[in-house]
Amino acid sequence: MKPIFSDGSAVAYAELPVKSNYLRWTRGNAQLRNSIDSDPAVFYGGWRASVTTKDGTSMPELPLPIVERVSEDGKHIYKSYASNVIEFLPIQHRTRFELREKSKDAITGRDIVTIKAVSKEKIQGYTPVRQVFGLVFNGANDAPVILYIDKWNTFISFERAGQSWNKISVPENHALVRRYGSIGEKNSDGVIVPKFETYGEARYTPIDAINTDNPLFVNVLQRHIDLFNASLEWKNCQRWNAVGQTNEVIGETDKQKFIKRANELNLSNVDIEQLLAENNNSYASALEAIDDNPF
Repeated sequence: MKPIFSDGSAVAYAELPVKSNYLRWTRGNAQLRNSIDSDPAVFYGGWRASVTTKDGTSMPELPLPIVERVSEDGKHIYKSYASNVIEFLPIQHRTRFELREKSKDAITGRDIVTIKAVSKEKIQGYTPVRQVFGLVFNGANDAPVILYIDKWNTFISFERAGQSWNKISVPENHALVRRYGSIGEKNSDGVIVPKFETYGEARYTPIDAINTDNPLFVNVLQRHIDLFNASLEWKNCQRWNAVGQTNEVIGETDKQKFIKRANELNLSNVDIEQLLAENNNSYASALEAIDDNPF
């Protein structure tokens, strides 16, 4: 047998060439009409992204409005980037289908979702995941972002919106900036209300192609080409595109990962406090450093 010289480490996920925030889609809420001016995305439905992580670390900035919202239980006030419509230039995309399982984290007791298997083809019971890396615009400002879509209803409506944009002829040496979002619809009384559709038994707000009659084009710049080329490794990432069984937790915070790794190494509370102090109380930095300390 030919020997395999390996330390057993998993293949790392390929990173994007720039730090990017994540924009996720949420449905509208007709009961929140009073927020239509201050936070239209919460009324119409729209895109949202975190301003900070659960551990308090700042996320990459976006040229989008920052709004103040309240958690579902009414106990916490938090800030979020939010807009019911975005102007977006796609650079790269990748799609897969995940078999997910809900459970409780044995250490923290939190609800978690674990990816049990991955497929590149649609399979009954699997969840579609599309990540689109690109630039979100606000006038002359732009910032890198990932559109993260992981529900069948939004996946289908995003596909439909994309097909509408694909019908537009793009001038040479230009790129089409797509407007994705929702601007509601008129009810029988002529009042603007959130738009809803039904998928299965769930009601959701679809992602629409907005104002296709007035398309926005930008010159293709060298930095756009550089971002395209530099993000090919992310698009073709060996680990992300691997199919078959897996066992990965979705949405683990740096704190959860750090505590779990510290427990695996049987570190004492003193060791943990020392690691955090040496890394400015950053769980992400402490996680990177944890295996470099001679405990």
